[in-house]
Amino acid sequence: MESTKSNSRFIKIQQKAVNLVQEENFTEAALLLEKAKEQFPGKLDRLGHWKAGIYMLQGNNDQAISEISEVLDQGLWWNPELLTNDTELQPLKEKEEFQKVLKLCKEKYEAEKKNAKASLQVVGNPQANTSIFALHWKGSNAKDFTEQWSESGILSKYLLGFPQSSQLFSYECFSWDNQGVAEKDVTDTFNQFERKYDLATKENIIAGASQGGKTAIELSLKNNLERINGFIAIVPSFENTEEIEEILQLNCEINVRGCVITGDKDPFYNMTLKTVAILRDNGVPCKLIVKKGMGHSLPDDLTNQLIEAVEYISEKQ
Repeated sequence: MESTKSNSRFIKIQQKAVNLVQEENFTEAALLLEKAKEQFPGKLDRLGHWKAGIYMLQGNNDQAISEISEVLDQGLWWNPELLTNDTELQPLKEKEEFQKVLKLCKEKYEAEKKNAKASLQVVGNPQANTSIFALHWKGSNAKDFTEQWSESGILSKYLLGFPQSSQLFSYECFSWDNQGVAEKDVTDTFNQFERKYDLATKENIIAGASQGGKTAIELSLKNNLERINGFIAIVPSFENTEEIEEILQLNCEINVRGCVITGDKDPFYNMTLKTVAILRDNGVPCKLIVKKGMGHSLPDDLTNQLIEAVEYISEKQ
């Protein structure tokens, strides 16, 4: 449970820093992030990136570059696109020091990318009647995602598998961007999960958050994994409905039930509503749970929401 609390603390620090920046309290925000480095040495890339952005808002370009360079000196790095696409860092684009940072990040990224492989973490109750195979966010990893789900009510009630994508996104962060690679990674790790545990006697659900939630829905509709009975998607990141409509047209015999959990403040909220409507119109039973005031995050009462979602999927059709 300690790791879960640690993850929760990091998220709260992030949100507090955002609030301070919105209030233009830049000095306090930077101090908060600096103190957080001692607590979260494995997240120096994120903390340093955010702090550099604060320096840029203050017009302290040199301090911003110094902050980024310090992170690199600690052995952490970024996908160079994260830095070049950051609007706050745009004024640094022509600076020689910044170009050196980008060059080093590209070298690190390309080297690590070659070694990235799909992997699997398993927690929970092997004797549970239900297994949940949960796909992490884009820009996350299996370890962090496992920690976010490690509540006692979840661990005692379900067997949980957490696959990690082989698609490197940034330092210790992965994505499901390439659909073909994502399908292979999920299939391979699920087969590994199935070989180790007796899934034939369980109800098996594929789940995920954000891009992982979107991917979970798509794979369940394609019937790629024979033992999957349903899906749970938390704040799925659908940007359009074209892909899901195409999958539904190509797969006539779909025998899954699903549940989508989202928040009315999530940036993908309206597209999520459209996606759920399309699923229902095409004969896919889908429960929609909307959390008022929730943005692009996991619900505070994740245990209760999972129980409600699993009970819906378990209903006899």
